[in-house]
Amino acid sequence: MNEIQKYNLKLNLIVLFENCFTLGCFTTLAIIFKRWWIIFFSLLFMSYVEHKKVDAK
Repeated sequence: MNEIQKYNLKLNLIVLFENCFTLGCFTTLAIIFKRWWIIFFSLLFMSYVEHKKVDAK
């Protein structure tokens, strides 16, 4: 595994934990306020990672 792959793996794990935390917070709010649709607001705060392909020459 090269350095770029290790970096991408770490970045993906950070984003995964951030998204889990966000979903957990909004799920807790939905349970407290007894409104299931509150969970949809978590979509506004989700993160993602976009990878660009690098040509190997």
